[in-house]
Amino acid sequence: MNDKQKNRLVLIFCLLDVLIISIGHVMNSSAIVMGGIFIFFSLLLISRGAKFLALMLFYLPWSPIMKFNADGPTFYTIAFLLFFCCFLLTKELFERKAVLTLQNLLLVSIITIYTMIVKLVSGYDISLSYVVFLVMLVLIPTYFYLYRSQLSFGECIIFFSAGIMSASFSAKILMSYPHMLRYIEVSSWEAGGLTRLSGFYGDANYYAAHILTAICGLLILVFNKRYYERVLLFFFVITLVYLGFLSVSKMFLLLLGATAGVWLFFVFSQKGRALTKISVLLAFAVALVFISKSPFFEKLIQMYRVRFQVVSDISSFTTGRSDILQDYISYFTHHPIALLFGQGMTQVYTGGIMYAAHNTFVQIIYQLGIAGSIILALWMIQLLSSAGKPKIPHLSGGSRIGIILLAISCFGSWFALDILFADEFFLIPLLFLVGKDYVEKSAEQREL
Repeated sequence: MNDKQKNRLVLIFCLLDVLIISIGHVMNSSAIVMGGIFIFFSLLLISRGAKFLALMLFYLPWSPIMKFNADGPTFYTIAFLLFFCCFLLTKELFERKAVLTLQNLLLVSIITIYTMIVKLVSGYDISLSYVVFLVMLVLIPTYFYLYRSQLSFGECIIFFSAGIMSASFSAKILMSYPHMLRYIEVSSWEAGGLTRLSGFYGDANYYAAHILTAICGLLILVFNKRYYERVLLFFFVITLVYLGFLSVSKMFLLLLGATAGVWLFFVFSQKGRALTKISVLLAFAVALVFISKSPFFEKLIQMYRVRFQVVSDISSFTTGRSDILQDYISYFTHHPIALLFGQGMTQVYTGGIMYAAHNTFVQIIYQLGIAGSIILALWMIQLLSSAGKPKIPHLSGGSRIGIILLAISCFGSWFALDILFADEFFLIPLLFLVGKDYVEKSAEQREL
């Protein structure tokens, strides 16, 4: 059995597993849900370590219902800790292979001591999300360093896309069951005739951010595929665009437009046969016409018109985010010590702050302060540097545009969302690094 066949088999098992979890929730049976979660854990433990990222991306859109009740912890996050323990035990003890780097351990130790001191002074407790955050600071660079050469960008994007589509369609079906509305949030504005869906996520923008990243990955993959594979990938793109439109997210529409524009530059700048470029652009044009003329999108486009028609100033355009930003700026101005040292990674809001920042970069400063943000930035630089330098000394313009395209889709939404405590804070940068490798390797092959 070759790798493609193995991937299809694993993907089929994943789809069957989430079907079991969905049935368990419909029947309100904890035993069936537990059976589905057991299969999830088994897939993580049985599969090779290189499959971990693809599997976690598939289950990411399903994570809000991978639990017994709406208020309980998700087993998705517990899976991170489980994999981490097995990962270290296998490599460090049984295989006697050193996988932990001194540089990473030193940075994580500094962040841990720093945040613990701030917590102690402020009187804040240690939460599960804080522990998982520290664990991921150790795991992600170690995992990427060890499995970098085995990670497949195409596999990750296909699994992620399949997870998003299956979760979205499942949520649309399950929302007809009253007890499932505890897991599925439907935002309605009757006066404007708007209904916003967000899969199993409570925030439509989180849901849209997942879709945007998957769309970008598919558009990058499409250039290196055969004709029938391109048709299939464009079908996935159209489906994901439709699901993204269901969120009626302005952020999604704006970033989707930016992604499409940069992708066109990416296609034109690629080295290769003119016929390949023409076929890709023709497929893109057909998809664009279908979206603009299809009755499936007509009502959704009208909803977007309603959303933009009510925009009167920067506050309404950002749905209040600009006002929240002003609150944080005022807080930092009047609390210089908090600006310098932060809150020590806690979800407690003080000093007149009543809402989450809705901006990851502001959230980082609020939680860690300027001093802690610098340490976290050093950790991120260390993670990016672990990807090494490109094998081609001078990347072509097309490759650079491809990396910019990935950055827009992976990190553009961070200006509108709080990602710091979410699994996406680690998974999406890791996917970005895998995608960066893919773009560079594709450029290398065209140079040969």
